[in-house]
Amino acid sequence: MRKNKVHRKNLNLYVVYEVRGLNLDNFVNIIKKRGVALKDVKKIDGKTLRLAVNYADDENFFAISRELCYNIKKVGEKGKLGFVLKLWRNLGLVVGAVIFMIIAPLADDFVLAVEYRGSGGVYEREIDDYLRLRGIGKFTRFSSLDLPALSDEILAACDNISFAECVKSGNRLKINLASAKPPEKTLSADLGDLVSDTDGEIEYIKVYRGTALKKAGDKVKKGESVCGGFAVIKDKTVAVGVIAVAAVKAEFIYEYVSDRNGEEDLAEIFAETAFGEGEITGVSTEKKVGADGKYYYWVKIVYRRILCG
Repeated sequence: MRKNKVHRKNLNLYVVYEVRGLNLDNFVNIIKKRGVALKDVKKIDGKTLRLAVNYADDENFFAISRELCYNIKKVGEKGKLGFVLKLWRNLGLVVGAVIFMIIAPLADDFVLAVEYRGSGGVYEREIDDYLRLRGIGKFTRFSSLDLPALSDEILAACDNISFAECVKSGNRLKINLASAKPPEKTLSADLGDLVSDTDGEIEYIKVYRGTALKKAGDKVKKGESVCGGFAVIKDKTVAVGVIAVAAVKAEFIYEYVSDRNGEEDLAEIFAETAFGEGEITGVSTEKKVGADGKYYYWVKIVYRRILCG
């Protein structure tokens, strides 16, 4: 017995066959006489016939066709509940996709790591202790945190910090910090310029030491400096170590190809999974049908990248 036969007989479904051979009219008559009902019988050419058979008669039709030495080929399925059979056959894929769609947003809400950036990172241990006292750490839910308020609290709790900004980047809590104490070799270019690591547009820039080379609204290319390691003092230009924070609005494009229509949500899930660092601020999807009949989904993720030096 063929797999899932019991389920098929309970559904109003048909399998579509192409039959090849001579004297097709005789073939149809014999099939009908053997008690197999045919539907949508249509001749393609003198040796080819297309017809539909109820799933309840599928085994009988197949056996009779082989007995009569006709070549048959399954070309499709039809019926009001055809989608039920497709779901059943792809049950593992469907269940996996559903579980992924449920778990992915939930899993994204948990802090899996705390990452420090900027010159104030030398006070990581002190801030770790503060977060621990607040009950903030691994597996804390982002939805329970007020990140702007937490930034202000860290700044107030640590006298050695002049700037603090907490942002969500995937499952990481990123804390950008600037030290209140000038580092050694103040008049030095050891730190170099603050350089953008992505193409985008400057949202804001805060310079504590150095010279801003970009302003809000300016375009910036990957590898381009947004703050220079120099300062003008009494008409003289001197090299300094940069202390600055800038936010860059950038875009990430992800292409998802499928045989199926209506998979925008699934495309966005895969795009967000493939996305790297940054705070996502918007997601949009464009869909087109290619010459090959496949569906092409282009997912655009707009995100904020924090640069800190």
